[in-house]
Amino acid sequence: MALIHAYNIYPASKKVEPLTEDQINDSIPEHAYQWLQFDLNAPGTPALIHSLEGADELFSDALLKEETRPRMSISNDDMLLILRGVNLAEGADPEDMVSVRLLITKNRIFSTQRRNVLSVDDVIQQLEAGNPPKSTGHFLVFLCERLVFRMSDVMEDIEDRSAEIEELVLDDEEHDYRNEIHNLRRQIIQLKRFLVPERDAMLKIQLEKTTWINVKQQLRFREITDQLIRYLEMLDASRDMGTVSQETLYNRQNEQMNKRMYVLTIVAAFFLPLGFFTGLLGVNLAGIPKAESPFAFAAFFVVLLLIVGFQFWLFKRKRFL
Repeated sequence: MALIHAYNIYPASKKVEPLTEDQINDSIPEHAYQWLQFDLNAPGTPALIHSLEGADELFSDALLKEETRPRMSISNDDMLLILRGVNLAEGADPEDMVSVRLLITKNRIFSTQRRNVLSVDDVIQQLEAGNPPKSTGHFLVFLCERLVFRMSDVMEDIEDRSAEIEELVLDDEEHDYRNEIHNLRRQIIQLKRFLVPERDAMLKIQLEKTTWINVKQQLRFREITDQLIRYLEMLDASRDMGTVSQETLYNRQNEQMNKRMYVLTIVAAFFLPLGFFTGLLGVNLAGIPKAESPFAFAAFFVVLLLIVGFQFWLFKRKRFL
């Protein structure tokens, strides 16, 4: 079904009047505003949105796009606002952010979505509880607050995981935490991909003037933006901790590799002169001194031991060992 929810909302009396699809083009009663929510997965949604009276054509097309990034635009006191919220559905990745698209006028709100957005459900609960937002501006503030508030657990979890990984990398030298660091950094990148333009959209709301957003609501938007900026700072700090942890792992691996190569070099240095003498005396030619003597092998073995002893003394003196 293309139309998910449709209401005429009377803030003074706190009355919420459900509408049918046939009623959405009726005139909006005085002292009320209207909210229409559409499902973009329904095949009839594009035709229904384009049939609505008073909807800007370009903004209507923006509500129907397949892929969107957070942004805000204003035309003739109408606001197009596209936001993203973390995906809190069971079994879903939070960084697979869900989109909510809004076209807001002084007395009308159009919203579209492809997946369920819990922050929109919060608005529905407010309506059902008899405590609807007082205006379209108040509606927008409340929805943005819920979108940002629901990010808190995800951001704190990322911050805690990054600190935990950093401690584990320092304390546990046996385990390789590269996969954990990679997954953490990938999650941060995907979140920042949408949160940075969302912050810019929130800042733009404070700069642009509309007749239906009052000073008090502008101040609340400032608080929402500050909270979103704090989340971005948390992501930056977590990313930096991940970078430090990764560098620590790389340095440790390089150090281990250098130690192994050093041991192999020392062993090769010990056997290099031994190999030379054994190869020299092992040639099958006449004229090797003392070749017929029964004590020749023992004497040669003692000479090799003396060479090894001299190498050991020399390496110790040079602090190679």
